[in-house]
Amino acid sequence: MTGRLERDRTGEEVSQDSATITGRLLRLPKVQAALKGLLLLGLGIFLFTRITSGTLNYYISQRFDWLTVAAVLGLIVVGLSYRYLLQEAEDSDASDDPTPDVSGEAGSTAAGDSHQLSHDHSHTLGWSGLVLISLPIVLGLLVPPRPLGVAALQNREISGGGLDSVLPAAVGSSVVRESSERTILDWILAFHQGERPAETDTADVVGFVYLDDAEDEAAFTLTRFVVGCCAADAMAVGLPVSLAAGLPSEEALEEGQWVRVVGQFAASTGNDIPVLVAEQLEAVPEPNQPYLYP
Repeated sequence: MTGRLERDRTGEEVSQDSATITGRLLRLPKVQAALKGLLLLGLGIFLFTRITSGTLNYYISQRFDWLTVAAVLGLIVVGLSYRYLLQEAEDSDASDDPTPDVSGEAGSTAAGDSHQLSHDHSHTLGWSGLVLISLPIVLGLLVPPRPLGVAALQNREISGGGLDSVLPAAVGSSVVRESSERTILDWILAFHQGERPAETDTADVVGFVYLDDAEDEAAFTLTRFVVGCCAADAMAVGLPVSLAAGLPSEEALEEGQWVRVVGQFAASTGNDIPVLVAEQLEAVPEPNQPYLYP
């Protein structure tokens, strides 16, 4: 029993000594400068890859792209500046004088050193901070970027009205566009403002197929996400679509599939949004930018 207690105590002491050594190593000025510089450079490079790959706008609106570019430049510049702090830390280590100060001002010097040590400690990057800062980079590398799709509709409703109060910048945009150039958002806003399509109006819109929310008169709902600020506030908008004779049936469509629909609108009973009668329907690849912006 005594031998076991001694082994346990020895194991605990070794573990504590290892943690202490690791903690002291992490608090070394040159280690701190290297870690902070690498983290800032890593964040800057990660954001830069999102810009160059075109996936940045899966998360934020296009109008904030310039802020991201500014952030990338700032992170890289600040990260590179830690190279000079690292050099200063190495020079400081090389010039340290182990001879103690025995002058009459030793007390004030010690107090000043203590204050400086306390000040430096307040800016020390610990293990928790290291994990917290590096977590976005790790998750970004492990989880492939994907835009919102059908799965995101489980917690959202497809909106067909009230968009003028939520997305004021988009109101009136449909008035200045030809009918064939309007997006799903343009048509929804136009209908919400009381406009009714003329017999000569032809819609040519692209979206993904959503089956669960289709009206009785429609085969499916052609849907897109509208992003005002970021993906967290994304709103789904959709047009009910019925299929003209000769087109594939509803069963031939796959939910989430991107399609292009060309057709004209017909009045819908009990719904402010007319039904888009598809005269042409074709599968298309997912757009490079799947969201609509006000």
